[in-house]
Amino acid sequence: MKRSATYLYSIFELSHFRIFALALLLSMVGCQWSFSQAKFYASAPKSVPQNSNFQLSYTLENANGSSLKPTAVNDFQVLGGPNTSTSMQWVNGNVTQSVTYNYILRPKNQGTFKIGKASIVVSGVTMESNEVSVEVTAPVAAQQQQQQRRQRNPFDPFDDPFFNQGQEEDEEPQTNNADLEKQLKDEVFMKLSVDKNSAYKGEMLTATYKLYFRQNLSGFNVTKAPAFDGYWSQEVELDPKRRPTLETVNGKQYNTIEILKYNLYPQRAGALPVASCELSTVAQVQVRSNSRNFFGSFFGQVQQVPMTLKTSSAVVNVKELPENGKPADFSGAVGSYKFESSLSNKEAKTDEPITYTLKISGTGNLKFVDAPALKFPVEFEVYDPKTKENISNGVGGMSGTKQYDYLIIPRQPGDFKIESKTFSWFEPSSAKYFTVNSPEFTVKVTGEPSKNVNANNGTTGVSKEEVSLVGQDIRYIKTTTPEFKKGNSFFGSPSFVAMYSAPFLLFIGLVVAKRRNEDLAADVIGTKRRRALKLAKKRLSIAAKHLAKSDKKNFYDELSRAIWGYLGDKLNIDMAELSKDNVEEKLLSRNAKAETISKLKALLSTCELALYSPVGEGGEMKQNYDAAMNLMADLEDEVK
Repeated sequence: MKRSATYLYSIFELSHFRIFALALLLSMVGCQWSFSQAKFYASAPKSVPQNSNFQLSYTLENANGSSLKPTAVNDFQVLGGPNTSTSMQWVNGNVTQSVTYNYILRPKNQGTFKIGKASIVVSGVTMESNEVSVEVTAPVAAQQQQQQRRQRNPFDPFDDPFFNQGQEEDEEPQTNNADLEKQLKDEVFMKLSVDKNSAYKGEMLTATYKLYFRQNLSGFNVTKAPAFDGYWSQEVELDPKRRPTLETVNGKQYNTIEILKYNLYPQRAGALPVASCELSTVAQVQVRSNSRNFFGSFFGQVQQVPMTLKTSSAVVNVKELPENGKPADFSGAVGSYKFESSLSNKEAKTDEPITYTLKISGTGNLKFVDAPALKFPVEFEVYDPKTKENISNGVGGMSGTKQYDYLIIPRQPGDFKIESKTFSWFEPSSAKYFTVNSPEFTVKVTGEPSKNVNANNGTTGVSKEEVSLVGQDIRYIKTTTPEFKKGNSFFGSPSFVAMYSAPFLLFIGLVVAKRRNEDLAADVIGTKRRRALKLAKKRLSIAAKHLAKSDKKNFYDELSRAIWGYLGDKLNIDMAELSKDNVEEKLLSRNAKAETISKLKALLSTCELALYSPVGEGGEMKQNYDAAMNLMADLEDEVK
């Protein structure tokens, strides 16, 4: 019995030890996984012929880096780089992002050469990549490279495809991407949805462009944004940290994410189309392997399939606003509104300013609401209204307030009335017009008649600029006789010396300026560069304000707008037809350098990625801002 108890105790103790060991192992694995979230590594082919170019890549995963410092490559000729590319992947609901810096190199000599470690700064910490070794072989013709085949030894049991999986997979042809794209048309697609098929002129409707996918995707890029003919459009800002949601279509469950959303306001009646949108993405498809490798045939291979997606267009029937019941003062306001008015003072003296305020608030086409026409007593001088807007654009449309402040200056004493004013709008939900009246105000003006009154029409005889400076322009008349004192002699005074030396100093200044202008004129390239940077700085002025505030989302939005706007103006391309491919074709036809085009595409990709993921530290934002300025300056110099 004692022996059994000891045996059970040993088993119990061993079980606890195993549990502890398992927990420790899981903890170590968890720590290792957490530590390995940010990765920075280098990659290059193991062997290249001397007469071939190859690509050296540095990849940073799951982190935002800055200050990349590659190692010296004295044994290779650098033909291009760094060309930056970004990618974003959804795998089983998890989002992974990476940035790759690519260099194009060409070997100088044969032999085996090491490429040292590169470094990059991530959150203030410097990370280093691995070293890579490249063997440079004798020059080989391209056809000979393609025809090389590995000769197998039939008597060597290890010389079999099962044990040489990597070499066999390189020779195995992949499934044609075009065929795979056709097969994936029901697995990955885009849809345009409009919340209304029929609307009144000026009534808001919402167009949403959504991506549906059942395969893992490696990011996406809007290649052609929609152009809305006949609509006034406002893009709705989407949450950059949004995640895909589940939606069932035709009995199948899809991951969905909103790509673009617009609030549209029809400007004319009739059948108005809502434009389509084009998007490019890369689907990760698992393809059955034809190799004899057990693991390849069982699990298959993951193949990257580039896809171009396009939504169908939609048509909205836009109706004219009804004539029945339309108020005489209706000026086009559509929505739901409130109308208020106020007066700063009901009693005042002549020449004392009064502020009359009209305030319109609500939801609708507020941008199109104008100040109501008002009529004031002729004894009042009235200035043009000062407009204050506090309007936001969200999922529910434009909402907020629009305020008009009228500055009134009474010029005659007496009791005066400011008449009631009406404001009318059309509410689509009830298909009715509504009218609200402001109250009538009585103003009592005291004091003497103003001396600034024009007898013909009661308006002031002085300019408005003079009225605004009335507190500064009053000069009092002295009632006593001033005392006059004899001053110092002007001859020999500092003023006398300055007056006589001024022509000589002016002559020296003109000579210096002339020489400086001659130097600048001789430096033609420098002069063009300075003008180009000045133009770029002007275009990027709004982005610079967001950069100073570290407002990443608005910074990349304005940076992208500035670049696309510059390209549209420079290449004379309509904004609706702007795309990377179109811009690249135009730039190549106008002799732009391939390196400049590559940098431009990389910067545009960075801006697009920033709209859908938390991209960019402050240092990277500054780098991208400087890169945009230099790109515009380079294009000014290269594109004629």
